[in-house]
Amino acid sequence: MSTAVSFQESEADASQERPALSRTALRDVLATALRAGQLMLENGANTARIEETVHRMGTALGAEWMDVYVTPQGIIASAVSHHEHRTRIQRVIKSGVDLSRVAAVMDLSRRAEHGELTAEEALQQLEQIARQPRLYGVWATMLAVALACGGFAVLFGGGIGEFGVVLLAAGCAQLLRHSLLHNNLDRLMTTAVVAACASALALTIAERLPLLVPIAIKPATVITASVLLLVPGVLMVSSTADMVRGDITSGVARATAALLSVMSIGAGIWATLLVSRATVTLETVVQPNLLVALVMALLAAGGFGVLFDVPYRALPFAALTGMLAYGVRWLIAYGGAPIEVAFFFAGLTIGAMAELLARRLRTTSSLFAIPGYIPLVPGAIAFRAVLRFVEADYTAGLADAVRAVLLIIAIAVGLGTVSALTRMRQKLLF
Repeated sequence: MSTAVSFQESEADASQERPALSRTALRDVLATALRAGQLMLENGANTARIEETVHRMGTALGAEWMDVYVTPQGIIASAVSHHEHRTRIQRVIKSGVDLSRVAAVMDLSRRAEHGELTAEEALQQLEQIARQPRLYGVWATMLAVALACGGFAVLFGGGIGEFGVVLLAAGCAQLLRHSLLHNNLDRLMTTAVVAACASALALTIAERLPLLVPIAIKPATVITASVLLLVPGVLMVSSTADMVRGDITSGVARATAALLSVMSIGAGIWATLLVSRATVTLETVVQPNLLVALVMALLAAGGFGVLFDVPYRALPFAALTGMLAYGVRWLIAYGGAPIEVAFFFAGLTIGAMAELLARRLRTTSSLFAIPGYIPLVPGAIAFRAVLRFVEADYTAGLADAVRAVLLIIAIAVGLGTVSALTRMRQKLLF
């Protein structure tokens, strides 16, 4: 991407306003700015947001200019003060999703820009952010995820029976995932194991429950909904933001990571179906009425907002974003438009809502875009593709897989359109 303001011009202008920093002071500024970027990268922020925050943090603390380059596994930054410069590489191994930490770092950066912090004070507060616990505890997160996946069961055409089965299966799966990640099991392995266990539990209950009570359970619906807690929504949204910005390297890397996660989910379901030898019948999905769909979409987006640790004040708006986006998709599809068009306009809705809310609440749009994206995940089509592969019907399976990818791309194009239009009004740093 071209730089809106040249490095030389910025350096010349800044040198007239800022006192020169010693090498030690410049080193401390660089270390503080990099620590901010590290926390954001570890907790799910996209590349553009990290580069901007590191740059603004460094210049707010006294550097004339900060050049920043971010990859999914590290940050390279150079700090300049008059004729002194320091360069450092920060390797980032840890990865997760905690949007409350991302929001806290961005708020700290704004305070630094207002002159409220020294480099030492900023670093101390960054370490406090790094140590802060999640806003939502293990049990609250488990309940929220279970309710969110139960909402998906209804969106996929299920009823109260499917909702209850998924509530139990997804809740147990979330506790298992928390335990495995806490013990540092590889993320892809964790995803496959949890998908296998969640789908196995959902399938078992779906087969046994009708023997105890007169209720019919759709196995395909409960299996699909019970594994959606594993959907890599953060990677999908971040990869879109990176590629729209022109950062193809980071965008492709994140998209590849998302694809591997989806393949791990598919492998877990595949293993369950192969071992159980269960006969799962694919049924036509009957969409719930609009009011029920909106409530379930609100539940799904809000539940994943808790999973992603969205701050309290932003959580209701994140859930509202998901509900409105799903409502747009429902109405356009109900009007007879191609489903890809409906998903595109749903993506536009997410992007527009996220940008408006971010400006209103003075925070990052990711708090709203990522949970808002979740209710649109084409889980039923993706599960149908997995089932076709299990049945060795590779042609039909590939067709369903391609269709699911096209729907995801349609959402991404909608999100990317809003992002591109927003960037037209901004002065680019890099």
